[in-house]
Amino acid sequence: MMRSTGNLGKLALAAAVVCAGAAAQYPSQYPPGQYPPGQYPQDPYPYPGSRLPGGIPMPPIRWPKRTPKEGAKKGDVQKFEGTLRKLAEKELVIENSGEGLLRFRLLAKTQFRDKKGDTLRDSLLKPGDQLEVQTDSEDPETARKVVLIRTGTEEERAAASKPIENPGPAPASAPKPAEAKPEAPPAPPPAAVKAPAPPPEPAEDPVIEAAREAAEQFSASLPDYLVEQVTTRLHSFNNEASWNTLDVITAEVASVKGKEEYRNIRVNGQPSTQPPEKSGTWTTGEFVVTLQDILSPATAAVFRPAGEERVGSRLARVYDYSVSAGNSHWVLVAEDGMQLKPAYKGQLWIDKETRRVLRIEQRAVSIPATFPQDKAECTIEYGFVTIGDARALLPAKAETRGCRRGTVNCSKNLTEFRNYRKFTAESSIRFD
Repeated sequence: MMRSTGNLGKLALAAAVVCAGAAAQYPSQYPPGQYPPGQYPQDPYPYPGSRLPGGIPMPPIRWPKRTPKEGAKKGDVQKFEGTLRKLAEKELVIENSGEGLLRFRLLAKTQFRDKKGDTLRDSLLKPGDQLEVQTDSEDPETARKVVLIRTGTEEERAAASKPIENPGPAPASAPKPAEAKPEAPPAPPPAAVKAPAPPPEPAEDPVIEAAREAAEQFSASLPDYLVEQVTTRLHSFNNEASWNTLDVITAEVASVKGKEEYRNIRVNGQPSTQPPEKSGTWTTGEFVVTLQDILSPATAAVFRPAGEERVGSRLARVYDYSVSAGNSHWVLVAEDGMQLKPAYKGQLWIDKETRRVLRIEQRAVSIPATFPQDKAECTIEYGFVTIGDARALLPAKAETRGCRRGTVNCSKNLTEFRNYRKFTAESSIRFD
């Protein structure tokens, strides 16, 4: 469940399920097995050393470290993410932001997949594409599986297509020694040495900056309003293969001065005296908190352009983003009360004309093994509604998912927001 506390979005998990503005499960293990030692093809592309002829330095291309991680077991999977730089018949080179260039062997049995798990022809991969290379922890030099995370943008592909062996211009011939000149008298010491100016901060992406301003202006100008929220809660005991409806919760949501308040809560049409989060998975924060938090400078999200797509009839700029655990304000709350602020990644769809956010996706990553859930995902879609005389872009629907760690027990909430209208002292919504 994702509740809003001050400016924090919370996701609470109950009834042995996890959900909240997010939920997601990523397998961390694959069928055990390793490649037999001594049966790898000899290195087909040996490098003759760390320098090219003439003593010109060459960028080092390392094999991943063979030393297994502490606690690694036979058959465990080790994962490396990076930008594709080179793909040959028996060799793959990626560029990792932390470790530089990494080189992997390719075998006939190496699998190429997209992120949905479907088979992918390796010929479709191009330099600049973002990949995940999976290896055996005991043999990190050989790729077992290569997963396409995201197709590279035109700029990324152009940058990654540059030759790896880029020695730069050859050194000019040695200059003739200059004639000796009489030494000049030493200059007097300067009165004061000025400290070098700090390097300029990287410029903000103009689209993200405009989206941030649009969100702030929108929040400040938004009138108080009421909306009907209808949430269908589902559960699956078969790893999301089949969903069974648990109940339907309706509530009146009042947004007054940017704060959300839930009233007239009913479960399957019957009045309920307890908060929804006490009866199962529940989320809050869809209206203002989630959007403001992702775009807030305090969150320090890292944004990367990912092309353009249509959301309904609107053309949108798409951005990948990531938020570190240290800056995360997204709170996952487990059934036993354990809380976690996870790192998370996702995508934003920003209207190309108005710079308003049309869709948000986010998923928790690197969830510690001690946390009861291993999946947390959320999607919010926005649509234009009329409140009084104002036309506003507000949430139209949301979906959250979560799974209990080590099991196939998963939960999903499907929420629709209906009948937006201006808040007045006499306003009321009835559910018949």
